[in-house]
Amino acid sequence: MNDMAFQEMGLDALMKELKELGRVDELAPRMLEAAAPILEKEMKKQVRMQADKGYATGDLENAVTHGEAKKNQYGHYITVTAEGKDRKGMRNNEKLAYLNYGTSKQQARPVIATAVKKAENDCINAMQEEMTGE
Repeated sequence: MNDMAFQEMGLDALMKELKELGRVDELAPRMLEAAAPILEKEMKKQVRMQADKGYATGDLENAVTHGEAKKNQYGHYITVTAEGKDRKGMRNNEKLAYLNYGTSKQQARPVIATAVKKAENDCINAMQEEMTGE
């Protein structure tokens, strides 16, 4: 296994390699927890860039966080989203959705897809390091 293979083939190749090792339940949660802070940081950056139009308080950016790795019938996963409510009682995840997808009065600013795309290589590298112990 070499480092270039993951960068060329991406996440699918990494997951295939993990399945071949037969240690998915052991390694997947650790790999996800290694990558989540990277995506969280990029998501905060994207929210800050798109929401800071002179009226933003930073509450939405500060609400972005990652959860713990979990497993369901589809496999292992971890969430990176906006938690809690703002001081007016509005759910931060709802504000993130409005920012990301837009509304009838606000254009869409795809912060989620942008964060995922920009953090992907660093996340893959972090997961690979966790898997190989390097």
